[in-house]
Amino acid sequence: MNVVFLEASSGNVVGGSLTGMLELLRGIDRSRISPTVVLYEHKPCIADLETAGIPVVVFARKRLPKAHALQQRPAYSRAKRLGPVSALLGFARTTATLLLETMPAALRLRRTLAAVKPDLIYVCNGFRGNADAIVAARLLDVPCVVHAKGFDKFSWVERAVSRTVAGCVCMTRAIEDHCRAGAMKAGFFEVVYDGLDLAAFRPCRTATEVRAELGIAEDAEVAGVVGNLQEWKGQRVLVEALDLLQKARPRLVVLLVGGVHRSGAAYAEGVKALAESRGLASRVLWTGARPDVPDVMNAMDVVVHTSVRGEPFGRVIIEGMAVGRPVVATRAGGVPEFVHDGEDAVLVAPGDAAALARCLDRLLDDAAERERLARGGRASAERFALPRHVAAMTSVFERAVAGRGGRALPSVKEAA
Repeated sequence: MNVVFLEASSGNVVGGSLTGMLELLRGIDRSRISPTVVLYEHKPCIADLETAGIPVVVFARKRLPKAHALQQRPAYSRAKRLGPVSALLGFARTTATLLLETMPAALRLRRTLAAVKPDLIYVCNGFRGNADAIVAARLLDVPCVVHAKGFDKFSWVERAVSRTVAGCVCMTRAIEDHCRAGAMKAGFFEVVYDGLDLAAFRPCRTATEVRAELGIAEDAEVAGVVGNLQEWKGQRVLVEALDLLQKARPRLVVLLVGGVHRSGAAYAEGVKALAESRGLASRVLWTGARPDVPDVMNAMDVVVHTSVRGEPFGRVIIEGMAVGRPVVATRAGGVPEFVHDGEDAVLVAPGDAAALARCLDRLLDDAAERERLARGGRASAERFALPRHVAAMTSVFERAVAGRGGRALPSVKEAA
């Protein structure tokens, strides 16, 4: 079965969607599935994919500019706050995007994909922003599976193209509920949790070695976040918690591990300014994107997940569990589905720096509690072992191909 793995993320970072796709490709049975990867920007993983014998195509999609001159006019900003005007402007923007961006891209993408002769097109990161791929699949009369990985807003365009999709994989039940509530109409829905290659995701160096490299004292206490720098990921909350613990825990150091998302530059500067204004600059270490995430996590006393909005899944949570570090995560989105509070991790309210500070203070004082949570986390991580994920996804692909059938695109009126 020839399967196109299409991952359309941009922003010059490697996010959870791409990471999840790479894990799946690592584990698939190449005697059953022959993959081709389509990316929408150059990614550092391309060389490794090609070395593994997986063809990669970088598709250059032309996007409409998000900024325009009217945004500088106060009258326009006031008008946007009016419900009917805002709805009309949103409809106009969505329609213009469909006609001037999505459809031309779909026609070009159709030609690109036709050369691969796929049996299935797997869209790895949701409906929103991927209508071109779904339309291209329809034009090719090839079944399409969309992997919903976020709590996206759906316009009439997403609702329309969803009716042509063979199946929708949801990272969590919370995402399936969100898709159904948004009137998405895929042929079938299937909840499949992300997988992790537990044998590969292990530290290669000791915590002492990594701390020495990063200039962290051996007796320091370390709490860290792994994730791209952008506002919804909430790294600022950990810095605020550090500020609250300045006197109580003078040896506490915070690690912020990840690249700066294209849309997160101003946010990252704001977090840096906060640390400097509170006298914490020397205790907040920015590592940038790292290829050795298991090593860096292993150097932490506590792995922290700080998303301030509902997290669709939170891959970093299961990664921290797999490494054997105690994890503190936010209680929102899909996280409570697979985290057992107090057993394999500790949950706190999203955006609550005071609650996070109290939790860190308690855990850093109690080595036995940290070890108990680490044991529980390691046991829970087994539920996300890569072979289980691969088997579930392979079943979805085979189901989509076996059940292929033509379904017409609904009209705008039907989808709205």
